[in-house]
Amino acid sequence: MVFLLLALVGLTVDSEVDSVVVYPNQVMVVRSAEVTVSGPGEVVFEDLPGALQDNSVRIKAPGMRIGEVQGKRGYIDEPTPTVKKLKDRVEELELELRELANEREVLQAKEKFLKSIQLGAPELISKELQQGKVSSESWRSALSFMAGELGKVKGGLLELVHEVKETKELLQAARQEYAAARAAIENRKDVSFSFSAGAGTYKVKLGYVIGHSAGWVPYYELRAKPDKGKVELTYFAKLSQSTGEDWDRVKVVLSTTRPAVVVTAPEPKPWYLSLVDLYAYRANKQAAQKKQMAGREFQRMPVSQLSEIVGMQAGVSTAAPSVAVRGAPPRIEVEETGISLQYVVPGRVSLKSGEPVKKLQLEEAELDVEFGYFCVPRVKQQAFLTGRMVNTTDFVLLDGEASTYVGDEFTGTTWLDAAAPQESTEVSFGIDERVKVQRELVKSFKSSGGLFTKTEKLQFWYKTTVENFHPEAADIRIIELVPVSKQKEIKVSVTRVEPRQDELDKEKGFYTWKRTIEPRGKLELNVEFTVAYPPGKRAQGLF
Repeated sequence: MVFLLLALVGLTVDSEVDSVVVYPNQVMVVRSAEVTVSGPGEVVFEDLPGALQDNSVRIKAPGMRIGEVQGKRGYIDEPTPTVKKLKDRVEELELELRELANEREVLQAKEKFLKSIQLGAPELISKELQQGKVSSESWRSALSFMAGELGKVKGGLLELVHEVKETKELLQAARQEYAAARAAIENRKDVSFSFSAGAGTYKVKLGYVIGHSAGWVPYYELRAKPDKGKVELTYFAKLSQSTGEDWDRVKVVLSTTRPAVVVTAPEPKPWYLSLVDLYAYRANKQAAQKKQMAGREFQRMPVSQLSEIVGMQAGVSTAAPSVAVRGAPPRIEVEETGISLQYVVPGRVSLKSGEPVKKLQLEEAELDVEFGYFCVPRVKQQAFLTGRMVNTTDFVLLDGEASTYVGDEFTGTTWLDAAAPQESTEVSFGIDERVKVQRELVKSFKSSGGLFTKTEKLQFWYKTTVENFHPEAADIRIIELVPVSKQKEIKVSVTRVEPRQDELDKEKGFYTWKRTIEPRGKLELNVEFTVAYPPGKRAQGLF
């Protein structure tokens, strides 16, 4: 905290980021400062990120009466390390492009020289051969050498064309990235507010929202223990920020809310139908599209410019409360806010702007799981270990990537679907080679027939065998696919299913079995069907 003496003139204060509320796609930052004043005046917060949303600014200063709040855009003098690195990359590619241009000039000069020799060669060869100055073999070697050199030059020029094209594309991308980084990082803002207060020391908090420059995504590690019917779940948050300001030992709160621009619930309106003139309809539609495009341009204007157009000050409310500063809990606290959850990260977190993602552990729990196996033989002749687990934590498990383990063995990555507390979700832990799946085409037969309408008919017999090489029984769910006709000219008829399926979805052609296979046991499934269609045609998608 910085103690400053405030006169009646504007005073620039040194502030620091005290806490942040990080949403999946934006962040609310709270800065704090301490000032000692002797009367009314003005406080200025300098060098704030240019991307902060003007309408989100909030001032909280107990004991002070806040007056007018203003924002002013500015720029930093010295480039940041991130921007400097991008600028160096642009200059490096520009230099590479100039070197390629020089190389091209050299090759073009060489090509011109070789072509000049080539043009005068026939006359010179004829003359020297008549005079006996040189043998025909020597000229043949010389011409072969020139042809080879000319070929190399042309090949080099062709390679240069591709290389120049690639370098130009890289340069354009680098320039765009450099420009975007400068706009996001080097554009700055100052926020000032006037106040009236008696002499004394006051704590001031400034809050503001920065969109699309910070966020967090969930990440999980799932360690299956099939022998115990358990899964060890570790819940992480991957935190990133490129706000243009560094976070040094700040309080971090993670929110599951995704703030929207429009939050008003829709109102029902009657759904009317009427006849319209087609030409008038098209004309009205074109006029509406032009108006919509104009509206989009208006929405792209900065808040300050919009305020000038509508004749309003870009106001900053002082009535809304700022983020409360909480003490560091021994573990993650989960707080309900009515429509979302907030995770209060214990301690304080440091993360510089543009640094690699920081992984924060939110929760670690052991969950009960019902393990089983799943396979779709037509798609993949392998069995996948799956587990249905109930989220018994206080956390909402958001959609996210997960690394899976069986015991201490890493099996791969999967996707965890969202699950609220006490809600169940199913996870795949990878392929288990001790459950063997084999699907084979036993018979296929083609015939023609039909009493009144000629048709061609294909008959198929598929046999699927599943074997359990585990020392214990295995519960497995198998889905066999039968083709489904999308045209009335194609007829599909199932003639044999053994053993009878446990579930059937005729519209999708899914035949499902849920069985338990004993240790060293085997399950055999047989499915036969026919596909009939008009002669001279072909049923696409059968193989």
